[in-house]
Amino acid sequence: MKSALAAILLCLSLCLSAASEQPSWQPSGLYGAEARKVMEYVQKTFWDSAKGIYTKSAQDRTPDYVWRQAAAFSALVGAARHEPQIYRPVLAQHFRGLEAYWDAKVAIPAYEPAPTRGNGHDKYYDDNAWLVITFLEAYQLTGERAYLTRARETARFVFSGWDDKLDGGIWWHQSHKDDSKNVCANGPGAVGFLYLARLGPAGEAPGWLQAAEKAVTWTTAKLQASDGLYEDRVIVSTGQVKRGKLTYNSALMLRAYLGLYRQTGRSEFLDQAKRIGKAAAWFCDKQTGVYRDPLKWSQFMVEADLDLYRATHDEDLLHRARTNADAYYAAWTKEAPADMMSNVGTARILWLLADMETAAGRAFWAAADMRPEDHKTTDQKTTGQ
Repeated sequence: MKSALAAILLCLSLCLSAASEQPSWQPSGLYGAEARKVMEYVQKTFWDSAKGIYTKSAQDRTPDYVWRQAAAFSALVGAARHEPQIYRPVLAQHFRGLEAYWDAKVAIPAYEPAPTRGNGHDKYYDDNAWLVITFLEAYQLTGERAYLTRARETARFVFSGWDDKLDGGIWWHQSHKDDSKNVCANGPGAVGFLYLARLGPAGEAPGWLQAAEKAVTWTTAKLQASDGLYEDRVIVSTGQVKRGKLTYNSALMLRAYLGLYRQTGRSEFLDQAKRIGKAAAWFCDKQTGVYRDPLKWSQFMVEADLDLYRATHDEDLLHRARTNADAYYAAWTKEAPADMMSNVGTARILWLLADMETAAGRAFWAAADMRPEDHKTTDQKTTGQ
């Protein structure tokens, strides 16, 4: 009872604090309305309510791949913060629908890329890492233990992809397809591990911080370029780096470094996040300021910009995020993309900016970003200890 009361008081305290601290920029008040329009279109066009999953397109009604379902789930979490009566039930239904991808008939259960009957061996560590992150956000929003339980189970699979070949690192694919260890597995893997670590005992914290730091250290040593951005992957048998800088790879490493900073307070981690954020200007079109990558990748860099903005209050980051969001929405109003992933990516970014326009949204991220000792201090204040 005491802990429940403390949680309620903590939430109220954060909401009042967030309401009193006005952002240095003036909210447009439009992002929420824009997000609703896109999300309504997503539900009308891609949602299969009978199966509880999203389809590839309006024409192709087959279930989309699981990593794209993770992006849709992430957009739903954003929607559920703003319109809980509408979208929390859909969030729960989608969570149940994802069971079609869950393979429980193996030693370490996890999600297959497509619906499975079980005993599959086609699992990708990056696919599962995306789901860990968004399930934990759903848990933090709703308090529903099912999201936390599944996130922990999935994170165990992700870290099972670590071995000592090439000095460590998480493989891309369970069967070592392409013989590669990729940033796209290690970066989001670390972000999910850190989310679990921040939850403390609820996330079974012992070990997750160390796992995250190992993944970040290895990825930086093997794949960070001299400008601070990240190359794509390394071939394990030869050590050859396959070059190609993509927004989402650097974005998740930025967020991983931020997570390490929030967990430990060590300034060198924040410095690394800032370095990546500054270097990410390389991805932008010089005329428009919009990221050059397809939206399915660049949306993750916009989210990283907003994450770093919350830590630094660097107005350039906020401007870059809003510039991209405005461009996404303008393109969407002209012609909605045919694929599900680009639509939910647009919705996700708009919901994140809408969070900044409401006290409740700002409070949610204030709580999510707290370092462990800050949680303890706030909890003590609210309980009068």
